[in-house]
Amino acid sequence: MMRGRAVAQQDHIDGVLLGYCIRQFRENLKAKDPKWTQEYVGRKAEIDERHYGKIERGKYPQTSFITIGKIAKALNCSLDNLFENYEKELIAYKRRTGEVDEE
Repeated sequence: MMRGRAVAQQDHIDGVLLGYCIRQFRENLKAKDPKWTQEYVGRKAEIDERHYGKIERGKYPQTSFITIGKIAKALNCSLDNLFENYEKELIAYKRRTGEVDEE
């Protein structure tokens, strides 16, 4: 039972970090052009705007690859860039929580 909680917690963290990275990309675009709202990206990615907002807030920890691909395309960023940012945030999170030694 404890293992199930650990997996669920990791899934939650993954969703939060992924959402944070997606939001960073969107906010960077929005700083240059105010049209880059959650609603705009949701429409551009052809997903429900409310669903997109929940992804940004980490409410869907196991977002499908297809959906992430649509979001990346809408944000004009590569999946590689999105994943690199996610990995950086995951390492930073693990350092903050003591799961990884400082280098």
